[in-house]
Amino acid sequence: MCMQHLLNAMYEAVNDSVILHIPKTAKCILDIGCGSGNLGREIKSRINCEVVGVTYSESEANAASAFLDRVLIKDLNYFDTQELGQFDCIICSHILEHLYHPEDLLIKLRRNLATNGVLIIALPNTLHWKQRLEFLKGNFKYTDGGVMDRTHFRFFDWNTSVELVSSSGFKVLFCKADGYLPMPGVRRFVKSIASILDRLVSKFAPGLFGVQFIIVASI
Repeated sequence: MCMQHLLNAMYEAVNDSVILHIPKTAKCILDIGCGSGNLGREIKSRINCEVVGVTYSESEANAASAFLDRVLIKDLNYFDTQELGQFDCIICSHILEHLYHPEDLLIKLRRNLATNGVLIIALPNTLHWKQRLEFLKGNFKYTDGGVMDRTHFRFFDWNTSVELVSSSGFKVLFCKADGYLPMPGVRRFVKSIASILDRLVSKFAPGLFGVQFIIVASI
């Protein structure tokens, strides 16, 4: 997917950056905030595993049940995760920003992660360059999607994203930003160079050019 469209498409698209970090040996995966099950369906097509999903929406649960092995309808703000058991991999892709106290859920999920398991988190970058321009113009407007989605209760930058995970008792193994260098009108003519530049700016200035942050952690 073209990175410029990631902000608007994130809620419906399969997050490939998350899937790339799932261990191939994972047999049981928990998808927190599974939505309609698109991410879990793609995972199951690539890895021989069981995927359990959790969502607050009955309609999403009905859709996800067609693809996932089990789907629970829960309010994640108050969910007691103890009933879930343990998993080789737990995914929280663009869901923690929707919670009142995401650190509370992460602390609970520690007991659900197997000893050698991994937690994979994806968070939108509130201080992406495009959003910074909006702030500079004095615009702090909620929208129906993207960084300023009106259902977001918490906002994160590069540093606070990592702090959220580490302060919840996890050991951060890896973190990166997915982003792009703005090249309007030029990108399609220099695709190979643009791809290299995208990787460089995402690595050396993740807080400015990153659209989303990917964090991999363990207990």
